[in-house]
Amino acid sequence: MASADTGETRDDHAVELWGRVINGFEVTNRRIHGAINERFSLSEAEVQVLLNLHRQPELRAPMAKLARAASFSTGGFTKLADKLTQRGLVSRAACADDRRVTFLEFTPEGRRLADELTRLAARLTREAFIDVLGQDTAEDVAEAMSELFRANTPSED
Repeated sequence: MASADTGETRDDHAVELWGRVINGFEVTNRRIHGAINERFSLSEAEVQVLLNLHRQPELRAPMAKLARAASFSTGGFTKLADKLTQRGLVSRAACADDRRVTFLEFTPEGRRLADELTRLAARLTREAFIDVLGQDTAEDVAEAMSELFRANTPSED
């Protein structure tokens, strides 16, 4: 006799679904960042900031914008920016129009590293994510994760 679908069964399935998402992400992320770290000796947070900065117009952005994009507090991001500055990859620049705004921008060495980092990250992402799932499914997964991000990010009211 088949058992009825209980709330407990649905609860277990919901938890299992999320676990599968997390497991797939974590193992893929470790593969990608392991290869990046081996080549560049950068933490995941440093990679995230450098790749984000590389996508910005003029290859510079307000530090507060970069901090929000990386889900960092301003204090935590300042420490990360200090590390990248000490490595000679970025520098800070004051905003000519607003003294409260400080930009982070690449040094020539940082720009070269970011170009190479972007190429490596793209290749690894294609191999470990897009080629595995196919372009359409990878696009669907990315859109679903963007929707989760928007739905679960506190508003800045």
